[in-house]
Amino acid sequence: MTADFIQTAVSKSSKRTFTAEFTNAAAYDAIVAEITGETNPLGLAEVELGKETYKTYVGYFDPNTSEMNGKVQVTAYTRDEYAAAITALTGSADLKTAFGNGGTAETSEIGTDATWNVRISAKLETDTFQISFNRDSLIVSGYADDATLATVETWADTKPGLC
Repeated sequence: MTADFIQTAVSKSSKRTFTAEFTNAAAYDAIVAEITGETNPLGLAEVELGKETYKTYVGYFDPNTSEMNGKVQVTAYTRDEYAAAITALTGSADLKTAFGNGGTAETSEIGTDATWNVRISAKLETDTFQISFNRDSLIVSGYADDATLATVETWADTKPGLC
């Protein structure tokens, strides 16, 4: 005799891709703070900031040829650590000498080299779900009730950066 699986939950996932990716850290962080704030606009019964990951590269350039001679990847788990690492790496005379022949060090928050991702666990009424906020998209996953997605979508429609 075999035991049958019985469905215990419905889990849905939806993604909204923005027309332009976030390049302004303050604007990005303001959205995260709004969702996770005490008086969040979604009316969440529970909300918890989960894993944060910020990545980019710092490139080192030769002063004579302007060619990149090397790059260092930056990966941090808070915005403050990310900013501090970039400041340290772009300001390091030793790294500029080692990689750039004494040239410049630069980073870009534009393009595919820089990624920002924040995961938020939330509960709206009895529906628990996750929000994954990236530079170019917002993903709502693990929800069962279509009203949950409608609530997030209605709020996101009011944010110019999330359209």
